[in-house]
Amino acid sequence: MEQSNDLVRLIQIIYKWRKSLIAVTVIVAIAACIFTWFFMPNYYKSTVNFYPSNPIMTDRQVLFSQSSGEIEIEYFGSASDVDRILTIANTSGIVDYIINKYKLMEHYDYDSTKEMARYNTKKEFLSNYSTIETEYGAIEISVWDQDKQLAADMVTHIVETIDDHNKAMLLRDKKLVVETFKKQVADKEALVTKLTDSIAVMKKSGAPSEVLLVLDSKLEGAVEDLNNNKKILEQNQTSVNTDFSTVHITEEAYPAIRKDKPVRSLIVIGVTLGALFFMVILAVLTENYRKIKSKLKDA
Repeated sequence: MEQSNDLVRLIQIIYKWRKSLIAVTVIVAIAACIFTWFFMPNYYKSTVNFYPSNPIMTDRQVLFSQSSGEIEIEYFGSASDVDRILTIANTSGIVDYIINKYKLMEHYDYDSTKEMARYNTKKEFLSNYSTIETEYGAIEISVWDQDKQLAADMVTHIVETIDDHNKAMLLRDKKLVVETFKKQVADKEALVTKLTDSIAVMKKSGAPSEVLLVLDSKLEGAVEDLNNNKKILEQNQTSVNTDFSTVHITEEAYPAIRKDKPVRSLIVIGVTLGALFFMVILAVLTENYRKIKSKLKDA
């Protein structure tokens, strides 16, 4: 019964204040419409969707495997490859590079002489930059900007830059392997030369045939090791020099046809309902205050 009385009381207050509620709500709605229309610019979204490639696709074992079924591999990368690319996409190096390349400080109208200009530029860019993993395991990178063509150009170049950084990380270890085998080949060549010279000297000095046979056997083994190391070195060099991409794009960026934000209708509805709620609370508090004040006077 008490709850019913409270509801009736609330309805009475709203009815009593109906003109004020309607007036304020309409004024706020009109003001919100004007503000969102004239002071909130349109932002256009461009997105690139892609899958990371499997790094093993360019490994020596895969490139020079003798049988197609010798090594079972997945065409796309694993969860760790997705995590690595997302980490690269959010590094300060990538963000600062894009800010500098596209002169975003000027584009966002920040005065470069101000102390906080760089910070504010980065903050605004990051508020219009998104990197996520989709439910299907792909990577989605998006950029919003008032210039639809610039948004498409930026997100396309971001993916290209991520690809370059990711490729450099993968090649770094391969280049170390190449340098290791170059040293091994040089050592093996030196050993073959030394054994060859020793055999020649032994033959001239009339060394026993048993000694020569031992040296010939060592030379044969050294030559075989040298050829194997040269083969592995060449294969690793081929792996390093292979032109490849670490991303497989499934959806390229293009200039958006329609704006993505702001959603003005939702903003206006939200602000209007907020104003209405505030006015109802104000009306209830005012009426309760008057009621309490009246009781105090009567007392």
